[in-house]
Amino acid sequence: MATSSGGPASEAGKKAAAALAARSKPLSAAPELGQPFDVRALKGKTVYYIPIALKVGHFPIIVTNLTSALGKAGVSVRTCDGQGNPSGISACLDQAAAAGPGAIITDYIPYQMVPTAFERVKAKGIPLLIAGANAPAGTAQTPKFAFGNADSQGFPLMSGLTDAVIADSDGKANLLFLEVTDSESTTSAGEHALAQLKQNCAGCTVTVKKINLSQMKNVGSLVSSALLTDPKIKYVVPQYDTYLAAVIGGLQSSGKAAAVKIATTGNTLAAVQQVKTNPRLIAVVGVNSPYLAWTEADSALRMMAGQTPPAAYPAIPRTFTKDNVSGLTFDPAHEASGAWYGDPALIQDAFTKLWTTR
Repeated sequence: MATSSGGPASEAGKKAAAALAARSKPLSAAPELGQPFDVRALKGKTVYYIPIALKVGHFPIIVTNLTSALGKAGVSVRTCDGQGNPSGISACLDQAAAAGPGAIITDYIPYQMVPTAFERVKAKGIPLLIAGANAPAGTAQTPKFAFGNADSQGFPLMSGLTDAVIADSDGKANLLFLEVTDSESTTSAGEHALAQLKQNCAGCTVTVKKINLSQMKNVGSLVSSALLTDPKIKYVVPQYDTYLAAVIGGLQSSGKAAAVKIATTGNTLAAVQQVKTNPRLIAVVGVNSPYLAWTEADSALRMMAGQTPPAAYPAIPRTFTKDNVSGLTFDPAHEASGAWYGDPALIQDAFTKLWTTR
């Protein structure tokens, strides 16, 4: 039960609330991002960017910020839409390789999805950064072939997500967790969230339903059915905000919209502003997409300069709750700049100081 002051009373609730409070603050200083290196020889080069689906989720924001970041070193960006399927991704990789760019970045495309196409690029000796995907076992990072560790960014998001639910319920949540299985990295993140709930919330009851993008049209009915089957469920937790609209539709269909709370992760304008406007959405744990774009730019520049990029960069998520959204400006410009997470110049200046041009 909560205390008279409204805060959690249980040890689980207090611990989660403390972690939630720490993660809810805006960035006050840039993290340690590596050693400086010379980018002068890279001016005029081109980097190909191939996300799993160019117009989905945060990828348009990545493109905008990646273009800005690489532009600081005189490097241009070309894009190709993977269209969410192996044939589209393979075609993009072949197109990029034929163009002979300085480097190629893919985003959230598991190596196992198109291994032959990846190996064709690798054979050409073009620096290839497979961002947002974990490396196959035994694969070493090199200046020509590297991975952006998805768990290093995904796990803190999941920890923030579980903390929000544990703190709000004082360690007694009965929840429906929608685990996303679109890729190895999303599955790994979902399993981390479930492990956190098991470890940190002995008083929680968890029902798990596995979902993916191909099942999007069925998510609402899945949620409605689960709530009708177990009326004691009081929280629905979609792993990512991609599924938020479908979840809300399912709650409305079940007649439980006013009785069930929601928490999720993501960074879209549509989701974060609902923390302020939707009384049932208690938290969105935000991933700073502009920051991720700058880390990808840094990795690509290092690879083109003959360096092995970091296996992981520090994670700097922020949890948006009713307590910290009132001062935020909700528009596409602030979404794209990363201003919701603190002064964007902190990150931009920290990286550009590493990219020495004299």
